[in-house]
Amino acid sequence: MTEMKIPIIITKKDCGRCIELKEWMKNNDKKYIEKDLDDEEFVHQLLHDGNFIKTFCDEEGCVVNTPVVIHHGKYFFKELWGISGLKENKVSELFSNQ
Repeated sequence: MTEMKIPIIITKKDCGRCIELKEWMKNNDKKYIEKDLDDEEFVHQLLHDGNFIKTFCDEEGCVVNTPVVIHHGKYFFKELWGISGLKENKVSELFSNQ
């Protein structure tokens, strides 16, 4: 996937963490593009992205927990969440250049 300056947030229906992250982005005036895992064309693009395959797939298939952020050509998920929810300091750091 080509590197973009505006992050992409991969979401799915009924995803509470997706809502939490999008609300944080809105409240902090951060722009993003939202892509849904139900979008077959987008999933096709992901399945042809070597970084995506390395991060989320193995011989058994692909597992994607949402939300996933694609920013500066990298995928972020686990780094953004803790037991108590969104790691706001980590998210702020990730989007500081935006």
